Amino acid sequence: MAKGKAEDAQVILQIYDLRREPVMRAARKYVVSEFWPQNYEEFKAVITGYGTEPNAWFRQVMTYWNMVAAMVLRGAVNEQLFYETNSEPYFLWAKFGDYIAQARKDQIDPEFLSHLDKLTAKPAAKKRIKGLRDRLAARMAAAAAAKAR
Repeated sequence: MAKGKAEDAQVILQIYDLRREPVMRAARKYVVSEFWPQNYEEFKAVITGYGTEPNAWFRQVMTYWNMVAAMVLRGAVNEQLFYETNSEPYFLWAKFGDYIAQARKDQIDPEFLSHLDKLTAKPAAKKRIKGLRDRLAARMAAAAAAKAR
């Protein structure tokens, strides 16, 4: 495993700082906390809802993480240090990853989120994503049970 350098830490801090920009913060709030598609059709409605705020927010957040993933994959940032200091891209893949293959077909864009896909396919990432998916499933089950009461 390659050792992280001070430059890697600086880039990671810049990545974090960009996430705090006001429009990005609003977009992240929507994508992380408010957008919970129950099926592919609900997911597709947002990703194809061009000109809508939810579509813009989704594209801003997901293409941001796709861009960062490309930097990590190309060695601009130490991969292990990135993994250890970021959970959001893995959470988003746990949440939306199952829809991406179909979205690529529907969008006729075989590269849609391809860097994020490659980064999240790494063994440690797959393990983290499995745990996140298990937690998401438990959360959804608890919400459904509470709603049924």
